[in-house]
Amino acid sequence: MKQTGPITPFWLTLQVLLLALAGPMVSRAAGGLAAGESPLNGKSSPAAVPLAPESAFFTRPAGACSLAEAARLITNDTRALALVDARLYELIAPALHDYLEAAAHRRQFGVTLLPVMGLDDRRPEELRAALQSWHAAKPDLEGVLFVGNIKLPSFFLPRADIHSVRLWPRYFEDLDMTVTQRVAPGTVLKSSGTSSDWPRIVGVETLVVPPHDYDDLTEGPARGPELWAAFLPVGYAEPAKNNYAGWAGQLARFFKKATAFHRGKVNYGRGLYLVSNDLGLLDRARPVWDAVGASQIEFYAINEKGPGSFKDNPAGYQRANLGKYDSLEAFLAYARPLPWMDEGWQSSEVFVGHMAQSCRRVVWWNVHSNPELSLVSWEQARDLRNGGLIALLNGCSVGGFAQPGSRTVVDTPVTAERNVLVNLVYGQSGFVAAMGSVHDRVTDERATPLLQHLYAGGYLGRAHLLRLRQQDRDVQGNPALVREFQEILIGDPFVDVK
Repeated sequence: MKQTGPITPFWLTLQVLLLALAGPMVSRAAGGLAAGESPLNGKSSPAAVPLAPESAFFTRPAGACSLAEAARLITNDTRALALVDARLYELIAPALHDYLEAAAHRRQFGVTLLPVMGLDDRRPEELRAALQSWHAAKPDLEGVLFVGNIKLPSFFLPRADIHSVRLWPRYFEDLDMTVTQRVAPGTVLKSSGTSSDWPRIVGVETLVVPPHDYDDLTEGPARGPELWAAFLPVGYAEPAKNNYAGWAGQLARFFKKATAFHRGKVNYGRGLYLVSNDLGLLDRARPVWDAVGASQIEFYAINEKGPGSFKDNPAGYQRANLGKYDSLEAFLAYARPLPWMDEGWQSSEVFVGHMAQSCRRVVWWNVHSNPELSLVSWEQARDLRNGGLIALLNGCSVGGFAQPGSRTVVDTPVTAERNVLVNLVYGQSGFVAAMGSVHDRVTDERATPLLQHLYAGGYLGRAHLLRLRQQDRDVQGNPALVREFQEILIGDPFVDVK
């Protein structure tokens, strides 16, 4: 009798067939692109690329861990951590792995991913204590990417006339500062006139202190932050969407864009697009001029017509001809005596049209803003085409948002879904990182050290850390001034301008 091989049961064959059919459907859903949507380059999506071997700088985790167990998983070569709740990790693991592998390979340093059980339910002080112990054990650690709904504490009263309560990124950056709540919620503060005692208020006669976590800080022995922190926040205005499946979908397009950048699959220029009625920003962009020259800086605008010519007049949105000047100093010497540009000429329609034309490396704008609007609305930010890689926003409160399910109270109802910074990063544009202030801005952004590090070959997270440290040096540890600097980095901390 002729021998035959083992017969595969029909139910197993059917199961394999169903899994094979389901695989592409799951892959498409995880990608976050709507039906018929094209990638950044406008071409149809190619066939799926086989997964590359694991990078020497990134190892996919074997599974989830507790917060207490995480320390043993941080290797000696780790320069950056990525933290995510295990429940979200289950839904985004393939995309998150691809992104971190590509980023670690481009950066050529170790990135450790820690999927932590119940992380989104932990209080900020628990996570900060873990960060302190991890950094003490691994002093080469430079920064942390917080993925998802990891809770931040709030900070109240960054300046006497700024009475807001917002999330506080510095809490996870400056690990040796002492944080306190000096004034209890419900306390009635009275205007203190010329007094320099803290806490004090100006601008109103009395103020009932709102719920908040912290309102004061004292710097530790190592002045300035120890780590950079970057955030991939989640959250919808509609409560029914605030679940892990909804949040996974919210992050999907970001992972595609950032992975494509790190793998060199999309092209960005190295130049700067800058909109400002303040020449000081262009002066602080000197590292860009020195690195790429005047021809790659699109600066808007200067007033060569006369006082008031461009108040509420988009005709003033014209590119300055920097190329005819031998140096930045020569241009500034010409431009500084000119009349002020005034307000209202900054047109969202013109800006959107310019963004669609190409992808610069840095786009920077300085206009009156709020969490949902900064030259463009959050919807326009979501729908932008091209634009740039990194967005720097100088407007007030652009980094303000509330976290779903958080016990921390902030004074803005804006969720990540409607925040302008988040929509730049998660939307259809080329942007994968955006930076701005969570409170109303009361001090300059210290862009010079940030741009200097980037254009010297560094990466964004480190550049952000260097500018935070520069700010602390500039104010010489004065707590009243340190508290004014309230920047947040949304998106990819690993990008560069190479």
